[in-house]
Amino acid sequence: MNSFKITKGHNLKLSGIPSKKIIDVKSPSSIFFHPSSIKNIKTKLLVKEGDSVKVGSPLFYDKKNEKVLFVSSCSGTVKKIQFGQRRIVEIIEIENDKKNIVFDNLDRDVSKENFLKSGLWPYLRQKPYSKIPHYSINPKSIYISAMPTEPFALNYESLMKNSIKSIQLGIDVLKKIFDCEINFTSLNESIFSNLSNVNHYSFNNLHPAGNIGVQIHHIDPIKNGDDIRFYLTLQDLVRIGEFFNMKDYPNLRYISIGGNGIDNQAIYKVLIGTSIQDIIDSDLSKDIQIISGDVLNGKITVKDNSLNFHDEVLSMIKNDNKRQFLGWLMPGFKKYSLTKAFFSKLLNNKGSELSTNKNGSIRTIVPMGNWDRVMAMNIMSEYLVKSILANDIDMMEKLGIYECSPEDFSLCAFICQSKVEVSKIIEDGLDIMESEA
Repeated sequence: MNSFKITKGHNLKLSGIPSKKIIDVKSPSSIFFHPSSIKNIKTKLLVKEGDSVKVGSPLFYDKKNEKVLFVSSCSGTVKKIQFGQRRIVEIIEIENDKKNIVFDNLDRDVSKENFLKSGLWPYLRQKPYSKIPHYSINPKSIYISAMPTEPFALNYESLMKNSIKSIQLGIDVLKKIFDCEINFTSLNESIFSNLSNVNHYSFNNLHPAGNIGVQIHHIDPIKNGDDIRFYLTLQDLVRIGEFFNMKDYPNLRYISIGGNGIDNQAIYKVLIGTSIQDIIDSDLSKDIQIISGDVLNGKITVKDNSLNFHDEVLSMIKNDNKRQFLGWLMPGFKKYSLTKAFFSKLLNNKGSELSTNKNGSIRTIVPMGNWDRVMAMNIMSEYLVKSILANDIDMMEKLGIYECSPEDFSLCAFICQSKVEVSKIIEDGLDIMESEA
């Protein structure tokens, strides 16, 4: 096993850390899908209001990637389809009959065609661009991370200790379908160290070491836009293994819920598409911000929605926009800081609380290498951001844009004294490169 030690990064100290307790959420009366939240797809509906569906029935596909199907996680009736501007499909609501009748046109023989029909292909993503890959692409390698390090991340070591058989089967399925290297990353002394058919790598538990982009950068850097790797979460690998080994359809997902505003910060086992309101089953204060994903990379959402398609974390933090008069002059005992500008840094940020408050707007301050303190990749982040803002495609390529993802720069945005939205700029840069491809 090859080991890597990441020395640049930071583990956020947040209140409301989820316990290891697993809470089974009862099957909801309706489930919700949000096609417009899935990156880079153009939705083509396969159902209409009033249609009956089963577990695994196709609901829609991507017009640019027509063999990749998105399927229902329950049986029942299509209750509502809500369109937004330009007829973009925003919500598909399915009334759950709770019978869990499985679509009978699913073949369990291991092949690429059956994998596409299963509706599990969308859980694959590719680097570069962090999008669902085209069905015709064969990757150089596939990456599976068993060590997410973002705030409130699932602890796969304890959660998946009884799923080793399904993990191994999922690896074998991917190996047979794609015939490429499978790279598996975990912490040191991992329970997954005896898996076969994989190249095993270990990293230390310092965020962003769990990010796939950081891992690829250290294991086998991406050279250009055609140097494609696939990746998926360990939980989705288990679902692939279960699909090809059972008659039922794997339609449940573990999610980690942490932060402020709820009593039970824990691991929740839910039907995919369950609304946030049905998961937490309690009222939330108006001063709580709900985030689908982690606090560094997630998207703001509301309790009537389900989690975004690939998210495994639900975060809640205080919604605070109040400015403190001459706050920069105060000792800052409760201000979360990664520099020695406030006393909280000397106290290791004990008693500090994070909220949505940015403590100011964008301003002109030279970063002076601040980003590099938390940049876990050997990339000149400041020069890369400048090349994106200048729309200099050649320089973006030379500086390694293809290796980057917005989440890899989230700590740079967090630490930036100029309040620069670094992650958003990286995302814009990747969009530019993809449009030029």
